[in-house]
Amino acid sequence: MVRGDAKPILKLGEVVELEKIAAVIEEARKNLLTMYEHEKHVHLDSSLSSLEIIATLLLRYVKKSSADPVNRDWLILSKGHAAPALYAVLAELGTITKSELVNINSTTSVLQNHPEITIPGVDISTGSLAQGLSIGVGIATWIKRVGGSGRVYTIIGDGEQDEGQVWEAITHAAALGLDNLIVIVDWNGHQLDGSTKEVKPKDYLPFVWRAVGWKVLWANGHNVSSLIIAIEEALESDRPVVIFAQTSRKNGAREANSNVS
Repeated sequence: MVRGDAKPILKLGEVVELEKIAAVIEEARKNLLTMYEHEKHVHLDSSLSSLEIIATLLLRYVKKSSADPVNRDWLILSKGHAAPALYAVLAELGTITKSELVNINSTTSVLQNHPEITIPGVDISTGSLAQGLSIGVGIATWIKRVGGSGRVYTIIGDGEQDEGQVWEAITHAAALGLDNLIVIVDWNGHQLDGSTKEVKPKDYLPFVWRAVGWKVLWANGHNVSSLIIAIEEALESDRPVVIFAQTSRKNGAREANSNVS
């Protein structure tokens, strides 16, 4: 069993919400494969590993009802190469049109391999690894200093933690006590040049985050209930929280591919 793979007792309303999120994920996975069929240069594996994380955050937690930037939530996809997963979910939410998905990376399309703020639903342009986390720390700091109610959710990759900028960001966030910052690490065991075990082992990193002052939690990144349990605990924390969400690449691709028309 993956750490954090819990099966909580749910109320009826919560069961309905989980079913809604699961339905969006299923359709979004089909959207991903459709994009890949039209554009083989999209980062399919990384997108599949982070799909449930993105969907759970957007459908349940990231609130943007306020026009005031300090009183609404922010979602930062620091691992910007997983942008197709974000687009796939946004298409299911009606934020962008499904017809535009097949044009990804086209010179005439707003959708590119990395998120840009010109795209509806994208809060921050990302692509250079580790910069998204630093931006998240900055926004969370600003929100707290002016007494805002917004939260910042930042998704990073496990390989991304090789960047020195991550160390600078997490130590600064801990020093400032940014309890409005939640980081989710897509812990899929791979990075650009191969598996994390082969390139640079990272099993010790959760202990580093904890040592510098973060609350560290674990979740099954493909189990929506597990993600919700971890995020709910994170929301009650008096310090910044990192959730290591264990995932696998190509998750659900075979099943979704059989259902793509």
